[in-house]
Amino acid sequence: MATVQDAHPAFRPSASPCGLARGAERMPEIVEMPASDTVSDADFKTAMRQVTSSVAVITARSGKARNGLTATAVCSVSAEPPMMLVCINRSATAESLIAESGSFAINFLSDQQHRIARLFSTSKLSAEERFGEGRWLSMATGSPVLEGAVATFDCKVVERVLSGTHHIYFGRVVGVTSLDQEALLYRDGSFRRLAAVG
Repeated sequence: MATVQDAHPAFRPSASPCGLARGAERMPEIVEMPASDTVSDADFKTAMRQVTSSVAVITARSGKARNGLTATAVCSVSAEPPMMLVCINRSATAESLIAESGSFAINFLSDQQHRIARLFSTSKLSAEERFGEGRWLSMATGSPVLEGAVATFDCKVVERVLSGTHHIYFGRVVGVTSLDQEALLYRDGSFRRLAAVG
């Protein structure tokens, strides 16, 4: 078993509510759901903040243009054939590059690469600024692949599904890399790292 610890002091969450010290026991808050079958945007986001996720930078290249974004809505779909999916906001700059090129790369970051996660999650930065840190290579599709990432998946798009504000891209994996390193995690607005329990 492992637990989550802050990956960088600058990203530590604020003190616990109600003045409780860290680790002190308290009852979980019970939220009474409304009678309807709808959930508010605020309630959904509050619940999702409690979910710990791996952090990935999704990248794409079309011609000479390249860009990317930090994402946590990423997962495997199948092993035979190897497939991944990513959820990309339709307003993201990288979304049009994925659509044009028909490919993307998923770069799961190590806990030492939190600065890269910040660069790719900061709006209005140029592609040059985002790719200014780290060494970027390419594999089969030409999508940028980060050297030193915990795992990378180079993917060709096989399907795109519209869902609300996002497109869900299903990608056939055509190249992979992996390293035995600690992965960067994200929960409740902070980047974190794993630590052993007991």
